[in-house]
Amino acid sequence: MVSGSSKTDVAKRIDTLREEINRHNHLYHTQDSPEIPDAEYDKLFNELISLEEKNPELQTPDSPSLRVGGQPLDKFKKVTHRQAMLSLGNAFEEQDLLDFDKRLKDRLKAESDNLSYVAEPKLDGLAVSLTYQDGLFVQGATRGNGQVGEDITPNLRTIKSLPLKLKGAPDGLIEVRGEVFIDKPSFEAMNREQATREDKVFVNPRNAAAGSLRLLDSSITASRPLRIYIYSTGPIEVDEQLPDTHWGMLQWLKTMGLPINPESKQQKDIKACHQYYTSLLKRRDKLDYEIDGIVFKVDSLELQDTLGYVSRAPRWAIAHKFPAEEATTELLAVDFQIGRTGALTPVARLEPVFVGGAMVSNATLHNMDEVARKGIRIGDTVIVRRAGDVIPEVVSAVESKRPKNAQKITLPEVCPECGSKVIESDDVAVAKCSGGFVCIAQRKEGLKHFVSRRAMNIDGLGEKLVDQLMTKYIVTTPSDLYHLKREELLQLDLVGEKTADNLLAAIEQSKDTTLGRFLFALGIPEVGETTAEQLANHFKTVDALATADLDYFLPRGIEGIGKTRAEAMVALFATEKMPSEGAELTDWLSVNVPKIKPAEVKRILEKFPTAAQLQSLSATDLQGKGGSRVEGVGETMAALIVGFFNNKQNTREIKKLIDAGIHWPTSETTESAPSDDSLANSTFVITGKFADMSRDDIAAGLKAKGAKVTGSVSKNTTALICGEAAGSKLTKAESLGIEIIDEQGLQVLLA
Repeated sequence: MVSGSSKTDVAKRIDTLREEINRHNHLYHTQDSPEIPDAEYDKLFNELISLEEKNPELQTPDSPSLRVGGQPLDKFKKVTHRQAMLSLGNAFEEQDLLDFDKRLKDRLKAESDNLSYVAEPKLDGLAVSLTYQDGLFVQGATRGNGQVGEDITPNLRTIKSLPLKLKGAPDGLIEVRGEVFIDKPSFEAMNREQATREDKVFVNPRNAAAGSLRLLDSSITASRPLRIYIYSTGPIEVDEQLPDTHWGMLQWLKTMGLPINPESKQQKDIKACHQYYTSLLKRRDKLDYEIDGIVFKVDSLELQDTLGYVSRAPRWAIAHKFPAEEATTELLAVDFQIGRTGALTPVARLEPVFVGGAMVSNATLHNMDEVARKGIRIGDTVIVRRAGDVIPEVVSAVESKRPKNAQKITLPEVCPECGSKVIESDDVAVAKCSGGFVCIAQRKEGLKHFVSRRAMNIDGLGEKLVDQLMTKYIVTTPSDLYHLKREELLQLDLVGEKTADNLLAAIEQSKDTTLGRFLFALGIPEVGETTAEQLANHFKTVDALATADLDYFLPRGIEGIGKTRAEAMVALFATEKMPSEGAELTDWLSVNVPKIKPAEVKRILEKFPTAAQLQSLSATDLQGKGGSRVEGVGETMAALIVGFFNNKQNTREIKKLIDAGIHWPTSETTESAPSDDSLANSTFVITGKFADMSRDDIAAGLKAKGAKVTGSVSKNTTALICGEAAGSKLTKAESLGIEIIDEQGLQVLLA
């Protein structure tokens, strides 16, 4: 039994922990300025939970421990709002906004010649009401039909940015209204996690937020990255002089710890409102959360009362909507476009629809993995999204409207442009045409890549000149560049004599290059700058690379099996009766092959999955270290490299380029000596987009410290350097348990 003094000490410790945790919650989730690392916060939080579990009589309604969720409910209770949660009138054009302002001034007559407003981003989330009694959060409800909503108090308690106790709040009732949402980075991370667990992914952040708040099990809600911004008040019954403006009320709520959108601003008149609208529309895509417009409210609370309400909306507020970013239409057909690297991108042909401020008839489907994940079929009614200047994309299918004759979308076996074989991969989402220079679709983009700075570095030969050269059929392949005549260049727009001379000099100068640059310039599918250097260092000559086959890149030997063991195993396979395949064969090898390790069994069956294959092996087939001979070149990349050099048109083009005078040092070493060796024996892969550095600069910085940089993730990868919009490399790294380093961690690594 705990003594009275001990119980007092426990109560004091619990109070201290709650105060400290609430302070850190506010710093982290509202002010975005955490003071302690996550591990330290978790330590405090776990101590609080432990003390409350041992002393349940000391738990209070404002304890941050309630954010983990409670017992599942059977259903939600109904809540009648003390003050109706009304909808808003809409403005779609500037004139609608001006008309709104004129209506208010006409109604107020001489009371105001110049109305001031408050502008608030209109979040695309779920509206809720929150009730505080004597500073404690006691009830939260959905908007419902505006009059009656659902009691979702346990779920709202799990939102870490929502204070369960207001700082310095007066006694009495304070009701506020807010919008619950999930920001875009958290939404993408949540969907990646859902996909990894093979759970259903969410269509958009709004659906995810609304669905999370309506879960009967609040412990699941607690795992969702929900946020909230407060935008107005409901009834307030306190013995305190309150601000007389809407802006003043928001600032008063902010002092008590309630999160207010930092983008909210006072506006002196309706013209300033429109300028704010235009400004935020341009920045819309840079915000980390979805908004679909801006709400403008008369700032004076006295004038709000005078103006009153009409039907189900206040006269003193209006939502100026942005152009819709999503719309529904019919998917008529799917074509496949071929990019510079040969990547096949499925493109949806749509019944034209106005979305995101433009008429859209084509939209990307990204890749076949996305098509399968979204379950899209030809003939479906689909949701199309266009945000700002982003390429329109098909978000999802409306399965309830699927016609019986809807067709599955299938990947072509050969390139629709050149007929070359299409290469698929188990671990890369993008399928590729193996045609290279043969493929017409790849030629123009391939030529732009060939002349680029990091490839052959032909200064002055930009995109417009390349387009003209190819449109006039002066140049059709890279080798044609080295036979250009001065008079041919002078035929082009904006090319004078000096420009022509400079271009010819730059083309001549580009002949002196390195093997790594030359291989990169060829545009071999999947071969980036780093892999091109590794190929150059390994093979030394183009001929050696061109004659390498798949068996060279991926030797048949099994890592760890030497000559003696290989001979003994081949003899055993030839004399013993084995199960044909599957789990039985796995068990047989594990039991009957002396000293064999589980990892070796796995590697053997990955290469030779049937008894028939095993019984046809020689000792040399099993002996060896296994894996690729070239760092970072896996099975898919090896197939694309071999396919590129097996194509006679590609090898003829390479010969023409060399015959034209392109050369490099025969004893070339493309890797420069590292400036230090702090990352020696480390192997990194880079993926995604970075704000402050290019991927090439990142690779150079890592190599300068002695690290290897490869193009694909494997069990030998030390860490994945991961920027925004990462794809399959991130998924594979996570599945292998490889360390993920973000841009901030990269800066520390390179410091």
